[in-house]
Amino acid sequence: MSFAFYVYTILIMGVGFVTASTALVVWLMTRRRDCLVAASGFLLYIFDMSVIFFDEYNRLKYDYTVTFDEPLQHPLLRCVLGIAILACIWLWVTLRLRDKVALGRVAAFVVPVAVLQFALVPRMGFASHVQQYFFWLTRDLGTIFCLAYAYIRYRKTDNKAERIDLERSKTFFRLACMLGVMVVIEDTYMILFCTSDADNVMVNVFLWYMGERNISENLLYVAAAVQLFKQFSHILLVFSRHPRADEDVATERRDAQDDLVSRVVIFSDRHGLSKREQEVLTLVLRGLDVQNIANELVISPGTVKAHLHRIYVKSGVKARDDLIEAFWRS
Repeated sequence: MSFAFYVYTILIMGVGFVTASTALVVWLMTRRRDCLVAASGFLLYIFDMSVIFFDEYNRLKYDYTVTFDEPLQHPLLRCVLGIAILACIWLWVTLRLRDKVALGRVAAFVVPVAVLQFALVPRMGFASHVQQYFFWLTRDLGTIFCLAYAYIRYRKTDNKAERIDLERSKTFFRLACMLGVMVVIEDTYMILFCTSDADNVMVNVFLWYMGERNISENLLYVAAAVQLFKQFSHILLVFSRHPRADEDVATERRDAQDDLVSRVVIFSDRHGLSKREQEVLTLVLRGLDVQNIANELVISPGTVKAHLHRIYVKSGVKARDDLIEAFWRS
């Protein structure tokens, strides 16, 4: 049984390592901050799991057990890791929603989480099942809060293009919400209600290993990795097709928060758009009208309209709104 959990842990950590490595590669290509945040979050989660892995090794080696009535092992380290992981989730959600990343916004989330984590951490002379439960519940609810915030922002946005873009993550979001609830249920059962069986060693060993992990949290972590790979695939596809010419993707604003440029290249490849038509399409997607596009490209409004007509014909649409919807749903 210990070997099975050993393999399971290595696989989960391997998923994190591959995802973090890919995110770093994409960051080096584009300097997108969301990629750097994602890489940091996965590396921190790997570190968190490695602490669990190290503790389990020590307990097997020296033949001692730890229950939820005892102090948390490495309390300071586990607190810092938990806070840092939640901070990465919050930053990634903020960037994905194209919200402005401000110190005050980050602090408004991180500071309350940090206070609760340090206040509730089970330590010597101050540990119990209930204490352990509320400590881990803080981390669980932090993740759920991020998902709730994303849903509220999605519901309130008036930007049609932004709404369609976010709808591409609908399947992942629903899965993440379900797993978020499962994380709380699993922690509640394992910490407050699950009891060992003194007559069954196998059950005790199984519960011991299960108590160190939250399988639902691990699945959420894997689902996030899959979602990121789907997102990165657009950028990697562009660089594979345009290893030298695709300088726009690599030199896009260093504070870029989305994959608009890489998607424009893919959409243009698919529909045979020219370089100038790509530029017009990008400005349309950024919300500019004909006059502002003309000013931006230093051409006449009539020329912009001619480019737009050719884009509509090549894309098989009849109007601006149809083009925006076809782009984000492609």
